[in-house]
Amino acid sequence: MPQTDADPAQLRVVDATGWDPERWDALAARSPRGEVFQSHAWGASKARLGWRPLRVVIEHGPERVAVASLQERPLAPMLPGPLGRLTYLYAPRGPVLLADGPEAARMALQGMRRVARARRAAVLTVDPAWEDGGAEASALPTEGFRPSPREVQVSRTGMLVPIRETEEAQHELLGDSTARNINKARRAGVTVERADLAGTPGRDEALAAFWDMFEATGRREGFIVRDRAYQLDQWGALGEAGLASLWFAGVSGQRLNGVVLLHCGRRLVSHVAGSPDGADLRGTRANHLLQWEILRWGAANGFTVYDLGGVDTRDAPGLPADRAHPLWNLYEFKRGFGARGVVFVRAHDHASRRLLGAGWNLVRRVR
Repeated sequence: MPQTDADPAQLRVVDATGWDPERWDALAARSPRGEVFQSHAWGASKARLGWRPLRVVIEHGPERVAVASLQERPLAPMLPGPLGRLTYLYAPRGPVLLADGPEAARMALQGMRRVARARRAAVLTVDPAWEDGGAEASALPTEGFRPSPREVQVSRTGMLVPIRETEEAQHELLGDSTARNINKARRAGVTVERADLAGTPGRDEALAAFWDMFEATGRREGFIVRDRAYQLDQWGALGEAGLASLWFAGVSGQRLNGVVLLHCGRRLVSHVAGSPDGADLRGTRANHLLQWEILRWGAANGFTVYDLGGVDTRDAPGLPADRAHPLWNLYEFKRGFGARGVVFVRAHDHASRRLLGAGWNLVRRVR
């Protein structure tokens, strides 16, 4: 990709909202830098909450450079006259780049600004999984995007483990205590199960069992859990699309913990996890064997990176520096698998109408 300004005449935005799910997901979710939050199924699930999904392909000349699934809703439908027709647009983990480098990011953002103007959007929020300080992130300020007043994602960090082809090579990344705990889990009789989410008879039972774990964990740790029916439908739809998998670890038929993984291009991403009240994870080391088996399954199925998930909170942002951080132990657990910590860029806004954008941001700061 040449590092020159994009020719506006060569930049084109194609409306892909009516594409069938497989065609859209091939670019948005299954391409090398794909994101499940940009998938057809994810947009459809958000439509149940009142968002309208819009899907676009951004091209420069003959080349596709990015795709973006945007969620649209009225900015303030009670405002009088033309103001009531203004909208808010949000691209969760978007745009998805189909080419590398800051020029591709710039063209993607330019295309999304065109969509915002066409849709009368007072504010457009983008939330790409680009590393903070990286080449792609450098395009955000040059294209008129500014940091959002509030974070969108629960976490801005990730812990990335390279997935190696052979078990021996993967084992080289493990810390000594992690390797011992994996063996301890085996001696304790821990087994790992991957539940089939493609509509098989046992799917509903597996999802319901995981929901109970997830709800119990949310109650213990104080995070918000969405409506059961909505959440089960969302996980099930992602599984049907081949974009998510559900895993459990347990002993003697008793499930001790579980995790929903997202299949984002060539990355596996730990999305949500849970365990029932009273589960003996420390004594059995079930989570160690669970993560190890996921890594080996990932290698057998063409994945190259496993993101074990965030290690920050909104009150304690960034990668932990020492034991004073509330998630230090979780950070150490993930580092034991050879994970590299990263910080992703925060959400950014583009306000096509400055005064309304400033007012919207003020509302977001205080609500």
